Amino acid sequence: MVRWALLLFLVSGSAGAEEPLWTEGARGGLPANAPINMQSFVKLAAKLGPAVVNVVALQNADDSAPERQPGSNGPGSGDRPRPRGRGQGTGFIIHKSGFILTNAHVVENADDIRVRLADERELTAKLIGKDERTDIALLKVEAGGELPVAPLGNSEDVQIGEWVVAIGNPFGLDHTVTAGIVSAKGRRDVRPGGAQTGFYDFIQTDASINPGNSGGPLINTKGEVIGINTAMNAQAQGIGFAIPINMAKVIAPLLKQHGRAPRSWLGVYPQSITATLRKAFALTDARGALLSDVVADSPAAKAGLQAGDVVTDYDGHAIRRADDLMWLVATTQAGKKVILNCARAGKPFKVEVAPLAAPDEAIPSAPAPHLAPGKKSPLGMTVSEISPGIARELGNRDLRGVVVMSVEPESPAVEAGVERGDLILRLAETPVSTLDDYAHAVRAVPRGEMIRMLVKRDGKNLWVAFMKR
Repeated sequence: MVRWALLLFLVSGSAGAEEPLWTEGARGGLPANAPINMQSFVKLAAKLGPAVVNVVALQNADDSAPERQPGSNGPGSGDRPRPRGRGQGTGFIIHKSGFILTNAHVVENADDIRVRLADERELTAKLIGKDERTDIALLKVEAGGELPVAPLGNSEDVQIGEWVVAIGNPFGLDHTVTAGIVSAKGRRDVRPGGAQTGFYDFIQTDASINPGNSGGPLINTKGEVIGINTAMNAQAQGIGFAIPINMAKVIAPLLKQHGRAPRSWLGVYPQSITATLRKAFALTDARGALLSDVVADSPAAKAGLQAGDVVTDYDGHAIRRADDLMWLVATTQAGKKVILNCARAGKPFKVEVAPLAAPDEAIPSAPAPHLAPGKKSPLGMTVSEISPGIARELGNRDLRGVVVMSVEPESPAVEAGVERGDLILRLAETPVSTLDDYAHAVRAVPRGEMIRMLVKRDGKNLWVAFMKR
């Protein structure tokens, strides 16, 4: 897992004389290594329960589209106003003045947000800010006095196998308490709601998490919130996921200050290093982020970074995989100069670079091509030069190069993840613009050796590697 606690100093607006947004440290929990029994959970529920709230997100009715009652024969008496949309989840109070953390998806498209406290008071909440890419939202209520708070812990200290408690409102059942253990952490292959982009580093637990638990706290036995419950696995029982609270500590001050979480941008596309890529690039270990592309005129390009470079450290933080680099860059204050430790062709080097504010424009995706057969390849795939017709199908009339037309079943290429429609940009050290470039590069690699290939897919570059047979 990324050392989220070490990133807090990178957050703009989180330092200064202003009172902290949350309280840290155990409160009302158990001493470290204390034995667990039924009374342990009773104590945790009593101490932390009052800080947990029910969040109801309401959407205004669409009067322009009335709902037709069954059996009506025409307009007028058979129509009625469309009912108001309603979503429900959980949140928890992190500051006595009424700041509340929850999930961004809980309050998505809400026109009116209501919060019900443990003492049955119902208050109107203001959305201070939300960040869809981490699924974190910050709310504020005015209660006319100090409110109970849930202290935050350090999610870096979470141990697999330790006891945790979840408090929430599953299916609208207020203040339901469930207990379990942390069954895994550092889950980045989970995509809530099928999302394709975002920063994910979930804590996995078997404490029951059901619809309505989203946004509620995951609590350790010391009485500290170590995660925000956010997702469940609909295909299985006993598997739920929580956002590490240290990630929320980075995002929440940004939401308070800006209403959103500004991101910084370096202009690189990193990918994690697989065992095959490690061998193909002759790397000593799999730690680091392999750059598959560097955007022209970006901070990274101006610093001299190139596709094929490996970033091993960023501003003093070790990079274990691509997600680490993306998160560190995103949460660096724009304009701040940082040092990157890198490697190119096995030789280490350092660069200084200052990330810029991230551009808002999304990277367009190329449509899936429908292509005719081309020429055979000894690598287990068929390739072709890009004709004007193929370029139009790929969504770029000016596109040139070599494209994968088909991939043979059980070939080295298909095992490496090569797909039909991939554009081949480089093979080993050779840039590929024509079939001749491709053929010469393939012949230059002896049989039985690893071959690395840079391809473009859906507008993004990607390294793949496999053995030439």
